[in-house]
Formats: sequence, structure tokens, C-alpha cells
Amino acid sequence: MTPLETTFTFRNMDSTEALKEHTLKKLKKIGKYLVNQNAIAHMVFKVEGPRHLAEVTLNVKRKRYFGTETSSDMYASVEGAIHRLESQLSKDKERVTRRKGK
Repeated sequence: MTPLETTFTFRNMDSTEALKEHTLKKLKKIGKYLVNQNAIAHMVFKVEGPRHLAEVTLNVKRKRYFGTETSSDMYASVEGAIHRLESQLSKDKERVTRRKGK
């Protein structure tokens, strides 16, 4: 598994190491879909009043995956956005293996 290059952007909030570590821990779950592939992830954290928005964009080869989630808790938003990203990767991997007939 290759390391995932990750960048963080914080809008209307202060950056915290705990949030970064939590996000990196959750992003490790998608590593099983990125075997021997270079990937770049960009996380955006926004606070808009009571809403906490987390967006993740993942660039792999020539494909781009995007997940977003809004909730009242930033940690829940991160988990939701990464879950959406993971489901996209799973669906794409299933499509590729079905085409190859394996």
C-alpha cells in the first residue's frame, strides 16, 4: 500500500491536530482500494453557523472521487464524507473486476 498524500483546508475554524489525526485514521480505511496507486486526498473543513461540513476529494490516476457530509459535529461529518468516498471506490473496484471476469 502506498502512502496517501493528504492536504487540509480549514475555513471559518481553527486547525486542530486531533481532527487531522482522526481524518488520517479514517482515510487509512480506503487504502485497501488504492494498492500500488499514487493518490492525493484533499480535505476541506467548513463551519457555517451550526453546520459542520467536511469535503474530501481523492485523485487516483486519472479519476476523481468526491464525498461530502454535513452534520452538527465535525467528526461525524468526516466519517460520513469518507464513507461516501469508500462506497464510490468499492463500486468502481467491483465494476472493474466484473469487466475483467475475475
